[in-house]
Amino acid sequence: MTAETNPKATKRDEKQKTNPVEVDSILPPDARALYARLIAGETVSEDVPGVESLLALGAVMAEPIGGYVPVSLDRLERRLRASVRDELERTARRLDEIPALLDELRSHQPSVAEELRAGSRYIAGVEAANRHIGEAADEAHELLAAQPGLRTRRILTQAFNRDLAALTRGVSLRTLYHVSARTNPNVRERVAVMAPKGALFRTLARPFLRVLVFDRKVAFFSDHLEGRPDSAGAWTVRDPAVCAYLAESFEQEWTLAQEWRAPERSREGTAGRTVSTQLQRTILRALVSGQDQQQIATALGYSSRTINVHLTNLRTELGYETVYQLVHWWATSPERDLD
Repeated sequence: MTAETNPKATKRDEKQKTNPVEVDSILPPDARALYARLIAGETVSEDVPGVESLLALGAVMAEPIGGYVPVSLDRLERRLRASVRDELERTARRLDEIPALLDELRSHQPSVAEELRAGSRYIAGVEAANRHIGEAADEAHELLAAQPGLRTRRILTQAFNRDLAALTRGVSLRTLYHVSARTNPNVRERVAVMAPKGALFRTLARPFLRVLVFDRKVAFFSDHLEGRPDSAGAWTVRDPAVCAYLAESFEQEWTLAQEWRAPERSREGTAGRTVSTQLQRTILRALVSGQDQQQIATALGYSSRTINVHLTNLRTELGYETVYQLVHWWATSPERDLD
């Protein structure tokens, strides 16, 4: 079943669509045409399009016996000019009120400096977040970076020039990676370039949260409030207490982490050769930190069987029977200093 429509209303709507000037016009075209018909002496009914507009404007008056007659144009002009003048005066008064109104409302808000010191807000979009991080890096003297998870070449490239420029200015840069990053060629390349310039790197076998802290005054981290992914943006915080807490949390993780030293070609006790593979060393570091083989497999993206095979191969190479013997060897092995 369809709703009934008013033919006149439909025709009026269609006319307004094709003639948008009617919206802001003092008198719409249909009312102007009707006025001409009334001047010519035509009698019209109250449902004729344009009647309501003429009555509202005061251009016509309704006769007691029916029909409409035009009013004096001089009278209409005085009324229109007075109406528009009053409207302009009201608009001017409202414009003059804006500065005082905004000053009053602004007085109830914290200053920009206070917002910067104590505020926290979500920055939507990776580009915007990176821009804010870059601005913080330009003014920083210290950067603490906890970077768990996969670090792709694209991500590392975006931060490379920024961090390299910071190191050139003398900024203290410390980065904490997950132990799995030791097998990531992109991260290894970054470390190889940055470490000789003064950057420090360590790895941690257990999970930790991503955060960047600049001068212990401003921090950036992933969204844990609404669960948005890293690709959606980041939170920035300038509250001194929160930034100090995040920096201290980083320091505790840093203390527990393993230093990322440059590999050495030959060490005493290994007969001039390296016994362990890079992956085996990563697994052993995780074992020593307290993780079991299943946790290590999950973190590195392997099956627990694969982890066990690598440990077994190393035990066989060294002539050990148990993992406990392997861990004891690792505790004093010079290969701990290798990547």
